Amino acid sequence: MNLRELSTEEFTDIYNQYLTVDFPQNEVKPLARILDTMKTGICCAYGLFDGDVLKGYAVFILPQGLEYGLLDYLAVVKEYRGTGVGHVFFDLIGDTLVRKSSSLKGLFIESENIEFATNDAERTIREKRISFYRQNHCELTSLGARLFGVTYSIMVYRFDRELSDEQSNRLPTIADLDKIYVAMFKEHHYESRVALWKEEASE
Repeated sequence: MNLRELSTEEFTDIYNQYLTVDFPQNEVKPLARILDTMKTGICCAYGLFDGDVLKGYAVFILPQGLEYGLLDYLAVVKEYRGTGVGHVFFDLIGDTLVRKSSSLKGLFIESENIEFATNDAERTIREKRISFYRQNHCELTSLGARLFGVTYSIMVYRFDRELSDEQSNRLPTIADLDKIYVAMFKEHHYESRVALWKEEASE
């Protein structure tokens, strides 16, 4: 399998056929907004293909020059779930994105906070998402975010996880996350709809 950057036309087809079904409605951004950020270069989308067959897709926010980007969407096409496609994605993504943006050291991931689930079924879905990311070497951070009314736990996937924290430079901070949202959102949305925090370590 290989990762390939998608054109706006290819992504539009995937958005209409898959993304609007694969994600909760409150997480689906308008297509026009995503396409606008793709055109300005802040956002990019990739498909994971086996030959010509789409197995999965992802959308990234990669503001120029930052050490950390954001994995905005990741989904495996329904009929290929549970076949290891997600693991292949994480095996390939670091090298692929560093070729696109040499400053990158990793990605933040927003995962809906388990404690804010409204019922047991929703809680189970959120737990499975976090478990999937952990299986692929993503780490829960002490950071949290509330975006447009949805509360997220923040995870991080560091490309150089083989190294110690000291060897791989500093750990990502709330300032790294904040830079992404400043670049993503218009000022009035950032001021009114974005809240970030860092949990204090318990004694």
